[in-house]
Amino acid sequence: MSSEPAPRIAVFDFDGTLYSKDSLLDFCLYYYKKKPWRIWFLGVQAIYWVGWKLNFINTTRFKSRFIGFIQGDPYEEVNKLSTEFWSNNHGFNEHIIEALNRCRAQGYTPVVASASPNIFIAPACRTLNIQHLVATSLHISTGGYQMGENCRGSQKLDRVRALFPAGSIEEVYSDNSDDLPLLNAATRGYMIKAGQIIPFNPGDAVH
Repeated sequence: MSSEPAPRIAVFDFDGTLYSKDSLLDFCLYYYKKKPWRIWFLGVQAIYWVGWKLNFINTTRFKSRFIGFIQGDPYEEVNKLSTEFWSNNHGFNEHIIEALNRCRAQGYTPVVASASPNIFIAPACRTLNIQHLVATSLHISTGGYQMGENCRGSQKLDRVRALFPAGSIEEVYSDNSDDLPLLNAATRGYMIKAGQIIPFNPGDAVH
């Protein structure tokens, strides 16, 4: 009796790695172009941004308020605009796309692990033909859109392992020191600096 081989996984951070910019901010600006009457909400976002920068509020609460620009809109409409945004987007990092294609050719299963809300980057994953995504959850409740716990740091590693309990993390790509748990768990880790891929060594300082 034969068993399936354990999957070999390549994990990619999204913002600053696969995508060269900030997807949440860019999609927000795109949303305002489509719905200019919503631009008044920029003032609310600015207030919470200052509070976040001054450490008065945590990242989860900041993001929960920031995504208020979609409040009141049905999921189907948000998903449609997100799909449109990514279908015309050219902000992907070509060096990381090359690494993604190489990993596929070597039989690795690509996974995107991101702190961004899942509804905003799931269409990007479909564009890149990536089937597996772990990200900050965004769901609809009686009070509108609500964000789950920010998917960052060790939570990314835990969620990747939960997705593939028997899998081996072969490669990890990230531009963020928050991803040290993933980088340290990988057979090979790579930091992204100015769009370039730099081999990660656990003893190196990460900024």
